[in-house]
Amino acid sequence: MKRSLLAVTIALIIGAPLAQGEGPADETKLTLRESLLQMINRDRRQFGLAPVQLDPVTSAYADDYCRTQIRNGTTGHFTIDGLAPYMRYSFAGGNDGVSENAAAWSANYKFSASSLYDMMRRSEQAMIGEDPPHDGHRRTILDPFATHVGIGLAWERGEFRLTQEFIRRYLDWQRALPRTANAGERVMIKAKPRSGFDVEAITVHKEPLPQPISAITANLINSYSLPDKRREYLPRLPSRTEVSGPFVRHLRQEYADGRRGDFDIADDGSFAFALPFNEGPGIYTVVVWVRRHGSPDSIAASNVSVRVEGVTTVGTR
Repeated sequence: MKRSLLAVTIALIIGAPLAQGEGPADETKLTLRESLLQMINRDRRQFGLAPVQLDPVTSAYADDYCRTQIRNGTTGHFTIDGLAPYMRYSFAGGNDGVSENAAAWSANYKFSASSLYDMMRRSEQAMIGEDPPHDGHRRTILDPFATHVGIGLAWERGEFRLTQEFIRRYLDWQRALPRTANAGERVMIKAKPRSGFDVEAITVHKEPLPQPISAITANLINSYSLPDKRREYLPRLPSRTEVSGPFVRHLRQEYADGRRGDFDIADDGSFAFALPFNEGPGIYTVVVWVRRHGSPDSIAASNVSVRVEGVTTVGTR
């Protein structure tokens, strides 16, 4: 079975000084958001990619993050709580795959609608104009598997912040993961891939609990990624029966490492699995990988982070 699980690594963009502003009108923000969505889909269309849809819920969460950035004096993917973007998205209720672009501008005069639009346009232009290998923003905008985008905007006190939260939505969740658990628990996950897709694997990436950091430290972090170390769980392989004349053979299918798999796939493509959080306290980020029928590409369809603390007896919930 050929599998190519893709790493998630995104970079940061910080704009040069430009403008200042005092608080947005809702109408201005809606107009700016629609304009940026058009820019994003124009850039995707030039590379033969399907447009993304605006996600209003994720946009509202992204607005909150942009306001927090201004309040804390931070400029990129991190603020002083030390949470990575996929953690923030999860703890805000997100269940899908996510990749983030961020831009920041500072200046000393009042924002106008036209200056806000110009900052936004120049941010998108700088991102899509990147050259390899330093083209993390460009690759995020041109993610062929992105289906939605949340656009966060905030401006006040001489600062403008913008984020693009690109979403990969391929799962219907029948039982979403909790966002907190105790060490030693087994927590049930149940979901079904969208039509035309199959579950390929589940990976769990564990890292230490985040710690508060200074604004200076946060602004020095120019990229983020999931931990390389992970546990991998695979769909259970069925036995295969061969009939040759009077002989019947039951063949045991195995993966290359000798395993038969860890969880069952139902006839409708849905799956359920009790994930163990048995490596002590930390953040466990669960990635469900799916594959389109007939495609060689794996898609990270979730980045669900669970905060695990304390110790308890093994159980399922």
